Amino acid sequence: MRRLTVALTAALCLSVSTAHARLNALAGDPQWLSMLHFDRDGLFDQPRSAVLDNDFFFAPDGRHSPQRELRATLNALRQPPVEGKTHARCRFPARALWLTRKLGEQWPEASCPEWEAWQQRHGQTAPTLIFASGYLGNPASFFGHLMLHLEQKASPQDAAFSYLMDTSLNFGADVPENDGLATYMAKGLLGGYRARYSRAPFYRNTTLYSEREMRDLWQYRLALSEPDRELLVAHLYEIMGHDYEYLFLTQNCASRIARTLELVVDEDLTPGHAPWVAPEALIRAVGKAHMDGTPLLADVRHEPSRRLKTQWRYHDLTHNEQQAAQAVWPLINTLALHAPRFQRLKEKRQSAVLDTLLGHAAFLKQTGEAAELAGIERQLLQARLELPAGAAALPERDIQPIHESTPPGLVRISGVHNSELGNAARLTLRPLQYDLLDSNASRMPDAALEMARTELDFHEGSVRLRRFDLFHITNLHARSVPLPDLPGTAWHASGSVYRARLSCDNCLEGGVTLLAGKSSRLGRHLPFALFGGQLRTTRHQTGPLAPAVQLGLLSNWSTHQRTLMKITRTDALKGKAGQTTRWEAQYRWRLGKTLDLRAGVEGDDQAHEIRVGFSTYW
Repeated sequence: MRRLTVALTAALCLSVSTAHARLNALAGDPQWLSMLHFDRDGLFDQPRSAVLDNDFFFAPDGRHSPQRELRATLNALRQPPVEGKTHARCRFPARALWLTRKLGEQWPEASCPEWEAWQQRHGQTAPTLIFASGYLGNPASFFGHLMLHLEQKASPQDAAFSYLMDTSLNFGADVPENDGLATYMAKGLLGGYRARYSRAPFYRNTTLYSEREMRDLWQYRLALSEPDRELLVAHLYEIMGHDYEYLFLTQNCASRIARTLELVVDEDLTPGHAPWVAPEALIRAVGKAHMDGTPLLADVRHEPSRRLKTQWRYHDLTHNEQQAAQAVWPLINTLALHAPRFQRLKEKRQSAVLDTLLGHAAFLKQTGEAAELAGIERQLLQARLELPAGAAALPERDIQPIHESTPPGLVRISGVHNSELGNAARLTLRPLQYDLLDSNASRMPDAALEMARTELDFHEGSVRLRRFDLFHITNLHARSVPLPDLPGTAWHASGSVYRARLSCDNCLEGGVTLLAGKSSRLGRHLPFALFGGQLRTTRHQTGPLAPAVQLGLLSNWSTHQRTLMKITRTDALKGKAGQTTRWEAQYRWRLGKTLDLRAGVEGDDQAHEIRVGFSTYW
């Protein structure tokens, strides 16, 4: 009898020990941690969930203990439904589904009206990624924006309409309207805001991003298995409306969506300890990821902005039709529908011209305010209604998707000859994002956005800092077609540490430069003139405030070759000692997606230098 008792006790202990070990293994499962939004271990902090709401957890310390949250979740799922109280399987259907798959356990039946409504609307949707290209009108949108999109199945004839009615899930910070720019930047970088997922019909996002902010949208369809798709759609339901930590650089739309997708994607979609996570980095990771040997990315769809659609329509016109379009609308407040060039066109081609002008009018209405636009648009529409119905469809354009464009990180090795300092090797590092010579159709054209760009010179066994740009932003704001345009401002802003003169290697100064002006496209050339000033230190310079003027010419010779020439004059109003003239000419030859040749010559009042180097992008 004693032996039997000992054997039963041992078996029971072994069973309890086995069950305990199994639950511990489940609590450490990457999918369970993803459902709780436990981020990877920090360098100094213990791992914890990024969700701030207590009602996201069953255990009092569930935000810090995935083990206790697992036990509390199982206990809640096993409880019978209580009238007037939402059952655990209704609050967290993804957890219930995942635990059933892992343990084979079934949960008590419960009425879940909200979950059933979600299932009816989204149960058969396919989760995809939407990337909105960068927008220089808002610091939070400089690097682009990401959303999740729940795509409904639709017949080919209903696909366009259904696409607009699909649901988009947007992750963004809750920013009070009265927070100024300084408060916004401080809280965004250091903490103070909360963020959450919200949902809206996709047409609202096309209105905001594509129509109002003139940003291209890219839809990245994911090749998920049916079990993974089902689990992800269920998890999206249970995270809606919950508050998360928000930091502009690390806890943003890219990192949060990456963690959400990692519920069903085995690979790490963002670096664990990177000082920032950019939306483009996630898009590139999705483009490289595989699931069971199959690429995660199924296909890419491009939704061009209103600006790009107008540009395409204009360039699809013949030269004679383009001249007719300019004759019909020569000035922003003048419309000449009886212009001979236009009247000589056949009705079908008149329709094409008017469709282009209507698109341009819609573009102008979103980019500025002018009292004349409403009347101009009404007259164009009336004229268009008098012609045969039916607008020509825009032909497909071969635009390189963002994940296949030149990566944002740069390393360049250059040989430099300085007329006063001699020869040196120069190392240039730039983690983010693009300059005027490598901006392209996938990003904001005729613009530059560089962060933390560093130049180091190696000369006679020593290393010297030549320049450090904390930020270097330029938007030339060039019009894309030769049609009437509303006043727009080209501008430049930078904060840098730099050598005050080319003739010295130890005369570092710091300063902030703000310039604004105009640009005007002339074929493949874009001249610009900017005016403003510098606020600067004066260890090696005269005057802390120096008015400045910059003249430049950006030329796009081909898809592989660009040049940039500019001359900058600053005057601290302290006589000749406060006056500086600096000129520069740069050339870029694109050798491939991740390689280019750069050459340049630069000079000031004391010296000049010539440089040639190769860049690799990552």
